[in-house]
Parts: sequence; C-alpha cells; structure tokens
Amino acid sequence: MNHRIGDYIKEKLEEKQITMRALSKKTNINISTVSRIINHKRKPTNQHLMEISKVLDIPFEELLQKNGLPVKTTEKRINDEQDYTAMVKHFLKQSGDQCDSFSMKKIEEKLYEYEQDAETEEGQRLIIENFQEKKESAGNQGAYMQQLTSFFHRFCHKKGTRKELILMGAALIYFISTADVVPDYLFPVGYLDDAIAVQVVMNLLSNKY
Repeated sequence: MNHRIGDYIKEKLEEKQITMRALSKKTNINISTVSRIINHKRKPTNQHLMEISKVLDIPFEELLQKNGLPVKTTEKRINDEQDYTAMVKHFLKQSGDQCDSFSMKKIEEKLYEYEQDAETEEGQRLIIENFQEKKESAGNQGAYMQQLTSFFHRFCHKKGTRKELILMGAALIYFISTADVVPDYLFPVGYLDDAIAVQVVMNLLSNKY
C-alpha cells in the first residue's frame, strides 16, 4: 500500500491545525476510516479524497497522485478560447461528406440527458470515480481536455451556480460515457464529439444559458 497519502493528509492537518475528528465531521467520513487512512491501514476511495480535498483546500489531482495514480499534466495550454472554437469549426468545415451524419442536435440532446444525471448521487459518483481514468486513456490530448479538467475541478469543489455545475457535470459525463455521437476517427486527435460537447457547454455558460 502507498503510504504517502496518509502521511500527506496528516501533514496538511497539522499545517492547518485541524484534528482528525474535525476532518471526520466536515467530510462526513467516519472517524475510524479517517484514522485508518492516515495510519496506512486502508486505501481511501476517490470519494474520500474528493471530500478531503475540499476541506483541506488541496487540488483533487494532487491527492490522487499521492494515492498512487499517475496523473499526467499537459504542458501546452490554450489561453485563447476563440482559437479553440476556430479549430473545431475548421475541422468540421474541412471534413466534407464525412460529417453528413453529424448532428449538433444529437449532441445537445445527449448533454440535456446527462444534465439530469449530473444532479444525482450516482452521476456525481460516476464523474469522481472515472474522470481521471478516462483522461489518462485519452492521453490528455487537445485544448478541450484543459477545459474538461477545469470543469472537473469546479464540479468537485462546487465552484459555480447550480445550473453551471449541472452543465459542467453533463459535459464530464458525456466525456466519460462511450456513447459517441460522432466517430472519433473523424478528428485528427480523437474525441471530436467530446470536444464539441465541451464547446456547446462553454457557449451555454458564456451566454448564461
């Protein structure tokens, strides 16, 4: 078992002068479970780590790394949202007949369906437990991944209005699910419909839905 996570949480508790009992109360994690995690007697779940990250104000990915998950980071960041939008639109324009079956409406319908899932405990658990694994399998490719990662952090830490969190949650569930509306082979870096789904949500957020 990886001992770093228990030591790291203990170190952060000491820094912030928070007791294990206080952590237990704020996270709704049983005190015996908190103690076992810190004393290397059990491995925390992603749900545990998400709750602990909120209380201790530590990035969720940082705790995942300490828990033994190899989380990659993307060195290149796309700062200009318009460049990203132009990239997606340019590809669709250049794809010609390949995109005859493509329907933005289908993606929007899926996102609407996932909005409802994002409000459920099951949907939230799906995001917390599976986003990092899917991100790793996708190879952290593309500007859309930067935005998805931002959505993930905001969703986990509830940084946004109820509607914003629902929209971001829908994009995350779309990414995690395997129900692709547009075949991935159509996009040079893969995951075309995921990228477009992110763009749809970004537009909704910027237009205040």
